[in-house]
Amino acid sequence: MFLAPDDDHLRGLEGVSVRAAAQPEVEYVIERMVGAGSYSIAFFAIRRAPDGEAPVVLKLVRPSLMRVAGDLATLAVEKETVALGRLNERVPPTPFVVRMLASDVIDVQQGGVELRLPWLALEYVHGGAEGTTLEDRVAFSVEQTGVAFDPERAELALTCLASGLEAIHEVGVVHRDLSPHNVLCCGFGHDELFKIADFGIARPQGGAGTFIGVAGGTPGYAAPEQVREGGVKVCPESDVFSLAAVIFKLLTGEALFEADTVLDGAVLALAPARKSIVRCKGLCPELAERPGACAAIDRIIARGTAADPRHRPPTGWELVSGLLRALRSGNRRSRPPRRRLESITDYSAPMRFGWTWRVRHQAGGSRILRSVAWDADGRCLAATTNGLVFWNGTGWLAARVDGLPDATAVRFVERVGPGNWIIGGDGAFIAHYSADGATGLLCGEDPAVSFTHASGDLEDLAVLVAERPDHSPLLFALAARRWMKPAALARAKSVRSLARLDDERWLLAGESKAGGGYAAIYRPLMFEVELVAGGEDAPYTSCAGRADLGIGAVVGDGGRVLAFDEHASRPLVFGEQGPDFGAVAVDVGARVWAASPGSIWLHEPGGTLPWKCVWRNEAWTVPFIAVFADVGRVVATTRDGGVVEGRWEAK
Repeated sequence: MFLAPDDDHLRGLEGVSVRAAAQPEVEYVIERMVGAGSYSIAFFAIRRAPDGEAPVVLKLVRPSLMRVAGDLATLAVEKETVALGRLNERVPPTPFVVRMLASDVIDVQQGGVELRLPWLALEYVHGGAEGTTLEDRVAFSVEQTGVAFDPERAELALTCLASGLEAIHEVGVVHRDLSPHNVLCCGFGHDELFKIADFGIARPQGGAGTFIGVAGGTPGYAAPEQVREGGVKVCPESDVFSLAAVIFKLLTGEALFEADTVLDGAVLALAPARKSIVRCKGLCPELAERPGACAAIDRIIARGTAADPRHRPPTGWELVSGLLRALRSGNRRSRPPRRRLESITDYSAPMRFGWTWRVRHQAGGSRILRSVAWDADGRCLAATTNGLVFWNGTGWLAARVDGLPDATAVRFVERVGPGNWIIGGDGAFIAHYSADGATGLLCGEDPAVSFTHASGDLEDLAVLVAERPDHSPLLFALAARRWMKPAALARAKSVRSLARLDDERWLLAGESKAGGGYAAIYRPLMFEVELVAGGEDAPYTSCAGRADLGIGAVVGDGGRVLAFDEHASRPLVFGEQGPDFGAVAVDVGARVWAASPGSIWLHEPGGTLPWKCVWRNEAWTVPFIAVFADVGRVVATTRDGGVVEGRWEAK
């Protein structure tokens, strides 16, 4: 992303909270920058309200733009607020447009000048490994399968987009920048949902040009009239043009008009000739084998992208209805998907959030996972008894093993950053791992040692659990890649899990030689191992920590759970006899997520119920070995590769 010098200081807003005057009881805590556009910068933030927490996107106007065009920039946000506000007030509201939650201003000091930056809080959409934008998901489909969307998936997307455009036009707004980059996606399979986003250059019907007085749009998707006379003649049919170009992309994986600028795209759109979908390699075989349907689709797209808006279908639904008939010819669908899609949202509550759980991969099979490490984008690296595998969003695939002497020797994987992991195992080796394979291989002195767990940063401070035949487990510490004196765990039979608790402390969970539990805190810089109160109960299986919050948890058989903070440990009482927990995670809201065979449990701080079962399937008898908890997203993985995902979503 490009940031002007005046904008770069906004990186320092992490941790700052803002409130809208109309909703003083709700605060938005900025966590990190996630993107930048032509007039705004987007941040990931947490919405904290009396009814709970939820992830959101916070858009701030660029300071550099405010300094040179303050009034126009403010007007742009005001107009986007008006457009989204109209959609919020629509009855019923549409689930196919990203929703605005609040708007106000924040005061920022810059070069001795105080700037009032307008901001918008918007619905957060995260698409996981398949991608958050339609552009990403089409590219993912082409990369994984060689083809773009099949007819059934295309029907779903077209229905969402046509419904979204219908709602936008009903409230008197023209979007003007509908493109695959501005369509956000969430859910998967039959639960996939497409939402129109980014109203930065939208305009009311009958208004002049863009809200900031400049013609614009995305090259190859902007209608020719958007670059004529400053875009004065833009109309709903302009969005129909963009929709037709988007449809070509999702069916073929290629752009209808390959252009670097909006003007170049407009010039191509003025030519009478149009690409045919059958000449695109990304067209799925099911369509390619139906020449009649392909010819009909080509005609409809050509009409939708006619140079003269008067020759286009007047609405998105008129364009899409013809396409749906072509897609369904010789097809099995008996009921239009529109009714089903409109039924998925409960309109009685304008904005309600809740957890939705989906099985992403069925449990069962011969695969045995030793260790898994999920990334925030929905991908996962796992060590199995047969080598490394990678979760690509839809299934487990063999991962690259470049730089590894023996991939079957890997015992653990630990995420250290986006797309980067630490791996290690038999032969006392550790290494960095990325898409390029293993690099920076580092070996201990004793080849009989096996590294089974790791946590921390190899470039700063890291802790590793080592096993030796017929010996007590060892703790090795690395300070800036220099080995420190190992610590022997004389009372431990095994260490099953390791997690960083804060900058100086690590949690250990396992089994004692006496047959009970082993829960301890390790301080590598002080060479101290401290057994914790209650840490010698039934065997402990997993621990988790959040170094950013200084909190953690340990779980074990019989529903035993210990919570940790900067002061001490305390039991999170489940009952006299609870489930046998195999994995645990702590999220940024200090919630504890624990998994037992066939069930996932949640403990909320200050909740009236100590534990709540949020997912259950008694057929899943294989233990969970890992739980990953991000903001608004939880993923649990079984030892045989089953994957269950929960998302905090608007319902």
